[in-house]
Amino acid sequence: MSGYWNMHCWGGLSEAQQDRLVTVGNLPFGFRPEGECPNPAELEVTTMYDLAPGPRFYCLTCAIKYLEELREPEQ
Repeated sequence: MSGYWNMHCWGGLSEAQQDRLVTVGNLPFGFRPEGECPNPAELEVTTMYDLAPGPRFYCLTCAIKYLEELREPEQ
């Protein structure tokens, strides 16, 4: 299943697939997601903490999890 712009959630891609998207900019035609998340992409997230430019497309659950991981612990 794919969503936003016919994409899978970033969490649905394996580390190798994510790395290829960052370094090459695409995935091979007909690829199958090898990550853990089965959901389609619902929104894009770009932060100043990303190591490479460009948005990442997530399902809502993975986007919230990613953003919570970026949050500074409260004192």
